[in-house]
Amino acid sequence: MKRLPAYSGATVPDLHRFPAQTPTGRGSYESAGALSWVWNGRSLVLGSCAIAAAGTGEGKTSIALAFARAARDAGYSVAPFKCGPDYLDAQLYARACGERARTIDLWLDGPENVAAELHAAQGRAMLIEGMMGLFDGDDEGATSSAHIFSAYDIPTILVLDGWRASQTLAAIALGCSLMQPRVRLIGAVMNRAGGDGHQAAVRRALASVGIPLIASLPYRAAWKLPERHLGLDVSADANLETTISEMATMLAQQCDLASLFGVPRTVPTRLPMTSGGPIIAVADDEALMFTYPQTLDALRAAGAQCVAFSPLRDTALPRGTSGMWLGGGYPELHAEQLAANAGLRHDIADAVASGMPVYAECGGYMYLGRSLRTVSGIFPMCAALNGETSIDEPALTIGYRQLRAADDSPLDVKGNAIRAYEFHYARGTFDDPPAYAGVENPGSKRNNTVASFFHRRFYQGDTATCRFVEACSQFSR
Repeated sequence: MKRLPAYSGATVPDLHRFPAQTPTGRGSYESAGALSWVWNGRSLVLGSCAIAAAGTGEGKTSIALAFARAARDAGYSVAPFKCGPDYLDAQLYARACGERARTIDLWLDGPENVAAELHAAQGRAMLIEGMMGLFDGDDEGATSSAHIFSAYDIPTILVLDGWRASQTLAAIALGCSLMQPRVRLIGAVMNRAGGDGHQAAVRRALASVGIPLIASLPYRAAWKLPERHLGLDVSADANLETTISEMATMLAQQCDLASLFGVPRTVPTRLPMTSGGPIIAVADDEALMFTYPQTLDALRAAGAQCVAFSPLRDTALPRGTSGMWLGGGYPELHAEQLAANAGLRHDIADAVASGMPVYAECGGYMYLGRSLRTVSGIFPMCAALNGETSIDEPALTIGYRQLRAADDSPLDVKGNAIRAYEFHYARGTFDDPPAYAGVENPGSKRNNTVASFFHRRFYQGDTATCRFVEACSQFSR
């Protein structure tokens, strides 16, 4: 059996409040590595750096991946993070530095859980990629990258797109630095830069407003990475490795990584594997791979053994499986191969019918239905739930959601309030009892299966994962 790797990090203490003090005004690139926080009277020194941009499509993710690779190659243990609930770009960090990025979101997670995530990476090179534009989020800005960066005093580098402007980039950077002074902007990186004259002009303009140009990367057509939905396409190999490697080399030649992350340290790389607990089969392949690392931590902390399986290639669930976890992904891109794996589809349908505890979200929900309609045709799925999904006419549904559990389940007590995130292009029609109340797409609850389009967040010690693992312990197929 292929066990999923445990997350590297330390045991997280209880943290109860935002930092007691955070500096105001722009920070210093030279001193960024000496970052001190105060939590409940304790001072923590952490090496961290945030990568942000004024908008989407300016190369923020590519630059962040290159920084992650450069730090790894320089001997750092890199702890990547991604602001917001998005899985897509977070997956790419495994290729850049050997570890998937962990997403942090103040609305979904709450400040204590975000603080705990960052604290667990103490001693490592923390790289935090922002989402969308620096200040983009809900109407009040509470979900923006700027809100996270300022709340936790994270030194921030602004990515500027040189393809679109020259000296005006300094005005954009200045505006970002003044919009919320508690964001500690320590410098800028120009992406898609022109020749030496272009770079010199931008450098002078930035210097005139007190913002250093830390690095400049040229425009290269070969560095164009394919996009899908709201981020880079994690399913496309394309020239990703070459692009990250070349960009990382250029960044390393121009940037003093020690000023950003401090001195490389030897830190624990893995948590001990859980043994003896119930086996939870976790979908993990090209079709279904979007399970938050925090979720795996939470299941293991509750005593489970998380064992990966492939809906595309495995013909049966792992031996001894007593629970199943199906995250999101791209089932529509692999519908024909999923349909062809009839042995596993039937095994999963039998497991659901027998009352095995099962949790599925988004792509996993689509996989449990009777069929999936794509532009290429209609493909049979597991038929574990009474419904179908379609994505032949994509229509985006996106946003934060407040839910209530519609009934008791292996995860929830009826009426429990839940925060979640919805992001999909598919439509579904299901006849099962609802999993949730108070929302337009309530999902399905059948036997001990909870499935929906909603992405939920789970943390070590939370009631939902403890209930789920206990239900798996009691299940006998």
